[in-house]
Amino acid sequence: MNLLSGMEKFGFSMDGELDILADDKPKKDAAQKTAAAPVVKTEKDFIIDKKVRCPVCDKDFPIKAVLATKLKRLEPDFDLRPNYEHVDKCKYDFMSCPNCGYSALDTTFAKIDTARVKLIRAEFCPSFKPQKETALPETYSYEYSIEKFKLALICTMKKRAKMSEKAYVCLKIAWLRRAQLKELEGNKDADSKIVDMIQKEYEGFYSQAYEGFMKAVSSETPPYCGMASEAVEYMLANMSVHYKKYDAAMKLIARLIQSPSTSRKLKDKCLELKEDIVAKQGAK
Repeated sequence: MNLLSGMEKFGFSMDGELDILADDKPKKDAAQKTAAAPVVKTEKDFIIDKKVRCPVCDKDFPIKAVLATKLKRLEPDFDLRPNYEHVDKCKYDFMSCPNCGYSALDTTFAKIDTARVKLIRAEFCPSFKPQKETALPETYSYEYSIEKFKLALICTMKKRAKMSEKAYVCLKIAWLRRAQLKELEGNKDADSKIVDMIQKEYEGFYSQAYEGFMKAVSSETPPYCGMASEAVEYMLANMSVHYKKYDAAMKLIARLIQSPSTSRKLKDKCLELKEDIVAKQGAK
């Protein structure tokens, strides 16, 4: 029965059964369309604001940090450079005090003893020129992060840090420069002079990192700047291949395969790398 029959004379044709709750009920089609709409995430969705206290000048300063628990890990690069979906976490792996200039890897920033604090205050801070204070960018650009990592490198040298720490900072800069080069691939409008500068810095810092870690594994006790010896040696084997130093790579691989502390998964990767080296040597 049409409860609103007779309303036609007022211009309303009400077909079907009356249901005053109809407008309050969710429409299935609309709900399905809403559910099907993809959620597009960007880098800033994984970035949070934090405050850090500088162990050198004892002042608080803001930083941008990555919500690592929300990140989806992707396949790493050949030299174990970590990759994540939506965010290049390497850009945020530093801390840099805008007041006194003290900068370091985020994992070593607070781990500085009194003697090294004195070295930073005496040999770094007097030369540091604070920049005009501005709000932090929503996300860090490659240039912004590399600038801070370079300050961190100067600090590691001034505070007489271990070779592994200096090498790791160089490696981070090289990784960031490599990421920039990947972004510029196929960009016809890219300034050739800028690309050339990025390429030169990549190779320069990568070489420093390689030589530094090679020295560290022969002179320091692991872990090397927080990294397990197996990871560093596998990384160095791959870096040796990059420089076509196949004998050095083979020695590192042999040591890893023979070591009882090397995981089965890593040994399998070493065997794959060994086959790759043999193929490259045979192709000469």
